[in-house]
Parts: sequence; structure tokens; C-alpha cells
Amino acid sequence: MQGFEDIVIQLLLRHNCVVVPGFGGFVAKQVSAELDLQKGILSPPKKALLFNRFLLTDDGLLLAECARQYGLYYEDAKGQLQDFTDALQRQLLNGETIKLAKLGTFTRQSDGQITFEQDRFFNLLLSSYGLGNLNFVSKPVEKIEESPVIELEPVVGASKIKWARVAAAACFLPLAFYSFWIPTQTNALQSGLFSSSDFNPMHEQAEPAYNKTKLRLKSAPVVSNSNLEFELKERARLETYEWQPGYSFRVQIPAEKSIAPAPTHVATTAAYDFIVGCFSNLQNAQTLQLKLQRDGFAARLIQNGPLTKVSAGAAQNLTELQQIQQQAAARGLQGWVLNN
Repeated sequence: MQGFEDIVIQLLLRHNCVVVPGFGGFVAKQVSAELDLQKGILSPPKKALLFNRFLLTDDGLLLAECARQYGLYYEDAKGQLQDFTDALQRQLLNGETIKLAKLGTFTRQSDGQITFEQDRFFNLLLSSYGLGNLNFVSKPVEKIEESPVIELEPVVGASKIKWARVAAAACFLPLAFYSFWIPTQTNALQSGLFSSSDFNPMHEQAEPAYNKTKLRLKSAPVVSNSNLEFELKERARLETYEWQPGYSFRVQIPAEKSIAPAPTHVATTAAYDFIVGCFSNLQNAQTLQLKLQRDGFAARLIQNGPLTKVSAGAAQNLTELQQIQQQAAARGLQGWVLNN
């Protein structure tokens, strides 16, 4: 069947890749317009075709278009296309040159490679379809004669500035100045402390003065007669001394150790106690007791066994005990009743 090349051209106008099963594929790339001033030719935009003989997988595009245009079944169109590509392969093996109208020319080289040369007179770009080359007469560009450059003769005897020496002098002068200024006009070397004011020649250096500052020690805490036992804690504090105006240092002074009173046992004279905590560590029990006392409870410690019990309050009867339970529940506390 004739006309397969016409269908390939129609597909290339709408697509950039068309595969001919068993023969190869055409890949199109858009090329911008070209202007040749010497020959006076303006070429419109076009599609440049490349032929790849390794694109053999059928994508169905060509066969579907053939079946649609000629009213054939898919298998019939596939068979006729196979006959068409076999005829092209035989012509190339026999050394013949194949020329497909509006597509280009195929030639088989001695090493088995197939070369393709696109038809230069047919534009496959749909937006430029039907446009040809435009010939024009180019106007020669007039050369503007430049005025001659007047060269100035160098002045004899003029010395050239050596910038390397100038830069070295600019770096040396500040070093020489401060090597004299800092030892003689500041006390930075004696004190070992440098300040930005030491590098300012306009800043007046104040004479060092030493101010005597009294050491304020906090009085020892007064130990009240209570049932709580506090652990010994050593906490150091820092005191600031002024060495000279603008310079001070801090001294660490250890805190004195205080002796905590021995725990006392609370006598239980009430009939009931509402217990909210039991601790093997006495300090934890004392911490909870202080918290309850701050919240308004008549808290106390009961130690009649291996664990120290924390009572939110004592009651002589069940009515008072119920009031203590309600007050503890309002604070989110839960506990149990101890019968004394």
C-alpha cells in the first residue's frame, strides 16, 4: 500500500516523535528563525528531524492513523505496514538510496549505518507551514572612522609611586605608635587587662583607686522549736569587690553549717487522723507537712513505725473527720483514716 510517508508527515506536523515499527523513529526539534546577512536570506522557524534506527517499539500511533484513514482493521494495517518497511530494508541492503517526498533521503553506509538527510524545502512546523525563505538585499554597514588616539609621552624624571612601600608604611606606623603608647600611657601591662579605651589616645586614663568594701554576711537563720528536721546544706555565696573604677571581681564565701534539731515525736491525743501520705524519708514528710500548713491544714507528723505518716488534721469525732476529708478533697488530696 502506498502513502505511508504521507501519514508520517501528517503526524510529524502534530507530534514531535513518530515511530515506524521495524524501520526506525523520527524525532523532531523546533529550531528558531535564522538570519544570514551575507547571503540575504531569512529562514522561518522550522522543525529539525533526526532519524534513530533503534526506535523500533510500536507505540500504536502510526498504525492507528493508517487504520483510521484507510478504513482497515488494525491487523490488516499492521501487515501492510510490515510489507512497506521490509521493502525499504531490502532497498537499503541493495545499496539503493531511498528518497521519501517531503521527509528526506536515506542512505546505507559501508559499515551498516543509515544516514538521513532532511528535505530542506518542506517545513514541518505547523505554525510556519507553507512559509519559505525570504530573500533580501543587505545594506553594507558603513564604517565610522575613528579619530586617531594621541599618545602622551611620559614625563622624563617623574618618579613612580610604589604602592607596596606605601602599604607597608601604613601598617608599620600604627604598630610603632601603640608599642610606645600602651607601655607608657596605660596600665594594661601591669594589670593584664586591655580595654578599648587603651587604644584611644584622646581618652584620659584615670588613676587606679582601691575602694574598701565591707563584706556583708547574711545572719545565720534562727532555728525555731519545731518538729521538723532539716538536712545540712552547704551553699556558697558570691560577694563582689571593686578593684578599681570599672573593674571588679567576685569572691566565693562558703556558708556556715547549721545543726538541725532532732526530730520529735508527736503525741497523738485525738481519736482520728486523716493520713494523706507515708514516707520512709523524714525530709519528704516534712516538706508535705509545710505545704499542708500553708494551705490552711493543721498538719502534723506521726511516727509510730518504720514510716512517717503525714496527717492533714486530727479529729475527736466523725463529724470533724468528715470536715477534714471534704477540705482535703477540695485540694485534690486523697487519704485514709487512722484510729489512734
